[in-house]
This record gives sequence, C-alpha cells and structure tokens, in this order.
Amino acid sequence: MSQQRHLAAILFTDIVGYTALMQTDEQKALDLIKHYNTALKNSVAIHEGRVLNYYGDGSLCTFQSVMEALNCAMDLQKDLQSVPQVPLRIGLHIGEVFFEDGNALGDGVNVASRIQSLGEANTILFSREFYEKIRNHPEFKAVSLGQFEFKNVDEPIEVFALANEGLVIPRREQMSGKLKSLTVRKKNSGKLVVVGVSMVFLLYAAFLIFRKYAYHPNDAVEKSIAVLPFVNLSSDRQQDYFADGMMDEILNHLYKIGGLKVTSKSSSLTYKGSKKTSTEIAAELGVNNLLEGSVQKDGDHIRIIAQLINGKTDDHLWADTYVREFKDVFSIQSDIAQQIAFALKVKIDASVKERIESKPTENTEAYSLYLKAHDDATDLEDRRLFLETAIKLDSTFADAYSALAFYWIHKGDFEGGPTSQEVLKNAEPLLKKALELNPNLGYAYRVSAMLDLWYKWDFEKVGQDYQKVRQLEPSNPGMTLIFTDYFLVIGKFKEALKGSSEAFEKDSSDSKNRMGLALANFFSGNIQTALQLMTKSDLISSDWFFCLNYIRICVYSGEFNRAVITYENQQALLKPYFGPRLLGYTAIAYYKTRQKDSTEKFLNIIKASSEKSQIGSPSFYVAAIYTAMGENDKAIQWLQKAFRDHEMEMFWLKEEPLFISLHNEAGYKELLTKVGFK
Repeated sequence: MSQQRHLAAILFTDIVGYTALMQTDEQKALDLIKHYNTALKNSVAIHEGRVLNYYGDGSLCTFQSVMEALNCAMDLQKDLQSVPQVPLRIGLHIGEVFFEDGNALGDGVNVASRIQSLGEANTILFSREFYEKIRNHPEFKAVSLGQFEFKNVDEPIEVFALANEGLVIPRREQMSGKLKSLTVRKKNSGKLVVVGVSMVFLLYAAFLIFRKYAYHPNDAVEKSIAVLPFVNLSSDRQQDYFADGMMDEILNHLYKIGGLKVTSKSSSLTYKGSKKTSTEIAAELGVNNLLEGSVQKDGDHIRIIAQLINGKTDDHLWADTYVREFKDVFSIQSDIAQQIAFALKVKIDASVKERIESKPTENTEAYSLYLKAHDDATDLEDRRLFLETAIKLDSTFADAYSALAFYWIHKGDFEGGPTSQEVLKNAEPLLKKALELNPNLGYAYRVSAMLDLWYKWDFEKVGQDYQKVRQLEPSNPGMTLIFTDYFLVIGKFKEALKGSSEAFEKDSSDSKNRMGLALANFFSGNIQTALQLMTKSDLISSDWFFCLNYIRICVYSGEFNRAVITYENQQALLKPYFGPRLLGYTAIAYYKTRQKDSTEKFLNIIKASSEKSQIGSPSFYVAAIYTAMGENDKAIQWLQKAFRDHEMEMFWLKEEPLFISLHNEAGYKELLTKVGFK
C-alpha cells in the first residue's frame, strides 16, 4: 500500500479530566468540548495548519513550520482561558506523518502524544528537536524539564515547557504520563534483553518487507516543480531582493539536477502576491509540485521557511524552518534543493551534489550586493555599481563576473548604450575570468552564448556553449530561446524544433518557450502551427516582447493585415519599445497592405536612428523594408552598413525570411562570408 509521508510540526492536544467530567456533569463537558472545538478550528486555520484527527477530547494537528505550530498553541491556550475555561495540555514535536486507513500515524505523532501526556491544564510542552528551531527567538521563553523515558520510544527525550506569561510550568516531581515503568524494567531485565533482541530482529525484518512492498511514498509523484516567489516577512520592504534571490538560487540548484521538470523563473514570478490556491497555481503551471516559502532577515540573522506541496492533493511532502546566521544561507539553499530531489525520488550524482554544495563566495556582503543586482526593481546603473563593488569585495566571485558581463550585453539593447565593440571589450574579459574561477558555472556559459551569437557571430563557439549548458543545467527550461535562435540561424531546423519542443513541454507557461517553439515550427515549414502558438490574446495584450514576435510571425507568414491590426491595437503596450525591429516589421506590413505613407514614415524614422546608434539594428531593418519594396540594390547597401556598424541582428542574415529575394545577389553572398557563415 502506498503511503504519502511528510515532515511536519506536530501539535497534540488533550483536555485534562474530560472523561471524569462526562460522568459527573455531562452538560458542562459538552460546553467545554464545544468551546474547545471552535477555538481549535479557528486557531489552526489562522496559522495555516491542518486538523488530521480528532480523538474525542483531543486532536492531532500539523503545521508547515514550528513557528506556526507554537503560535497556534499559544493562541489556543489563551482563547481557552475564557469561560467556559478548558483545561488543555499540548505537546509539540517535529517528525514524519503518514496515513493508513484514514488515520495519521508515525513516530513523530507517537512522540508528540507522549510529551502531551506529561502536561497539566494550560501547559505547552515540546521536544528538544522542536526547541532547537525556536531557541533563537527571544519572544519565546522555554525551560528544560529534563529527560524522560517514554513507552515505545527507544531513546530518552528531553522535554521543555513554554514559560511565557499566562502558561503553567509543571513541576518535575509531580509529572506523570506515558512513561516506562522502572520497577518492571528492573524486575524483568533478563527477560527483556532476550525479548528485546528478538523484537529488534523481527521489527527490522518487518521494516525491510514494508519498505520493499509498501513504502514507496513518491512512486506516483511526477518530477515536476515550480518554485514560487518567497514571501518577505521582514518589516523592511527593502529586503524584497533577498526573498526573490532565494527563489533564484534554489532554481539554479534545481537546474543542475537531471530528471526534473522545472518551471522557469519568469512563469513563477507571475504568481508573486497571488491569492490563488496551490492546486490552482499548479494546474495553471502544469506541474505536480510547488515549493513555497518565506524569508525574514534581521541584520546577520535569517529565518527561512520552505515547504514542498503536492499541487494536486495539497499534501505537504516536506517542510522545514531554518533559523541561522546569514553566512549559512548557502547551506540552506543547498539543503532545500536536495530535500526536494529526495522527496521527488530524483537521484543526485556526486559531482552535481558537490556543485550544489559549493559556496559561490565567502563574503556575505558581496553576495547581498549580487542579489540586489539581480532584483528587477534595481536600476540598470545601480546593478553595475553593485556588481563592481561585489567583485572588489571578493575577486574570486565567479557569479558576479558573469552577471556584470550580462549587464554589458543587456545595456547594448538600450538607446544610448555601448556599441557592439564596447560590449565585447567589456564583457569578454569578465566571462573569461568567471570561467577561469569556475569552469562548471552554467550561468557563465548561458551569458557567453549571448555574447558569442549576438556580438561575435562565432557560431562554432555558441555550439560549445550549448553543450556545456546542457551538461551543467539539464533541467533548465529557460535557456532554450537563445539556442533555438542559434540552431535556426545556422539552418539546423530539426534541432531547433526538438530543443524548443522539449522546453515548451517542461514549461508551457513561459512566453519565451512558446515563441521559440513557434519560430522553430515556422522555419520547419509548419506555418499554421506557428501562428496558432502565437495567437494567444492574453500574451499579445500584456507582453510587449511576445506581441512584437507575434507581429513578426504574421509578417513572415503573409498575414499582413493581422500584423497591422495588432500593431494599431497594442500601441499603448508597444510604445515604450518603439525601435527599428518593431517599426521594420510593421513598415513591411503597411507596405504589403498598400499603406505606403505609413511605410515611408517608419522607414524615415529608422533611417534617422541609424545615424545616431546601432541599437536595434536599424540599418538591418531598413534593408528588410527595401527588400520588401523590391529595391534589392538599396537593401544590399544598407546591409553593408549594418555589417560595418556591427549591428547585432546580422547573425540572422543567412536564414532571415525577409531576405530570400537577395540570395542570388553577389553582395549578399559576400556579406554571408564576412559575417562567418560557411
């Protein structure tokens, strides 16, 4: 029989003297149980727990974190001091819970029950394991009551009492409960040794049989997961970057583990602050499992809660709370990634485990700056300053060098940004340094592929980058668009279709994966499939890059009216991104729909921008417009200018559908050789 197990904070309750009260005053007992049930239901719901079982005058509850469990226990005891006052005792522990015949079972449940039995009215007791999770929180006052030997529990357990105001601390000499009997143990010690040894062998054999035939908790768990944005619980909103950074870093670890289907960051980010349920989000993202979490940073101390949830059943597969110093953040990220792999039954090779557990830097200040530089809310120039400072603080921080190289590549897309030669001059040595420091850094190879394709036109080198990324990040779905472009521009359409199909299957909610698959289908001759993939109204009206590429596919496919209508309907969305690429495709659509005034207007705008900047490859798109107008000589002249200015999109020259009519032109063939096409 398959059993779903998960680690949880366990809360066990019992009303002291309830059975005796039922025999002497049934109405009073009913009033107590009614008050208790209402208070329990409300407190558990507020603290996002679950009532797994009711036991007449008690209950078993689980929580995603020890903090929620303890706060629920405190709220519950406080509520039950009002009339009619309920004499409740509570036991807390951390352990595994599983279900059998509708009942919640497990060693953790057994221990929590035993600890609860030691209490008296208005007590909250917990184990050493539970105490370790809250010891760094001064708002909770705890005292040790010593070690106890419980029935059916092998090792003695140290029990603590919560000593916050209003709670009772039981006296050791007056405590009783489900403890082992010392007199019986001494009297029968000889027999117990024999029986004990026999029982050990019997239990071990039973365990082996059970594990082989029954306990396969994850056999039916699909190895797909989305890491949702972590919630910032710090009072300082400026710490949002740290919450987003946790999501990023855990994703980067999961990308390294083969056999997982991981949703991209861009897809998960759309659920930041979402009120949707776990099952709704999982269904929309097409995954079976979700990782949720929260972070709280106070100076050099951090508190991180993570929980892995089955998105179909809403069951918790694993959860933990980490209360550590900030310097331990890397071990937390590593542990979370490995716990996910374990829960989803994915094997981690030794070399991958070593990479996951390696620290990117020993300097926590440098790491904080690195996370700030990756925050979408950070200004572009501030990102550069953060990364440059991080490198000054730690000259061996390979990730920071890679991120700074990406800054230069990204800045090359902006009006007034660096020229292609300036991008190369700044980014190339940074990437070289990053890979010298860490030759197994997948992020560096992804950034390198952008530089090699867009700015160096070194197609052989991009192929090498591709092989390294596939090797180092086998579960990364977001790396494929750049490599889809690579396979398309060198004419390997089957490889482009295969890779983009795999990426779309892993994460169909990522708009870039949809674009990549649409482009691969178009170049493979599946024009209607390409159009169907791109005809997604919610993305066309909300994602400017998707909208631009929809217009592009329409122009490629001869759907010129549709391209014009889309442009005119989405001008508010597209206006901030007006540039040669968008205007070039739209100008061609206007020309093909006999709106030559608009064509001329856009053509002149792009020509003017080509005199000021190479951003957006203006000469390349002037050439495309002239080709559509049948003026091939002018088109070749503008392509020659695009080559002299080293415009980025010249890497599309060989397979760009807009230039099919130029293929027999001598000037075009000469340019192909200069760009580096064989």
